[in-house]
Amino acid sequence: MTIENALNEGKMEFDTIVGMMELFLTLGSIVNENRDLSDKVRYKERIVFSAMDKLMQGEFKIPFDWKDLTDEERNERLDKTIESVVPK
Repeated sequence: MTIENALNEGKMEFDTIVGMMELFLTLGSIVNENRDLSDKVRYKERIVFSAMDKLMQGEFKIPFDWKDLTDEERNERLDKTIESVVPK
């Protein structure tokens, strides 16, 4: 199931999951303010990947090249993923 299908099938569930993701990301940015990028990315990764897995009803797969990316590249991809699902 794609993110688009999840949105069409349950807008309220989608909004709830994305809202919770935003909440935890905001809390994480506060709590992890003085941590290094690696710690920040690991936290963000857990939250975003969990939300994506829930939105895609357990069908989410971690990108095949994820382990090969630098923390900067991972952070950029996570930010793009967040931007793609958070309403503007």
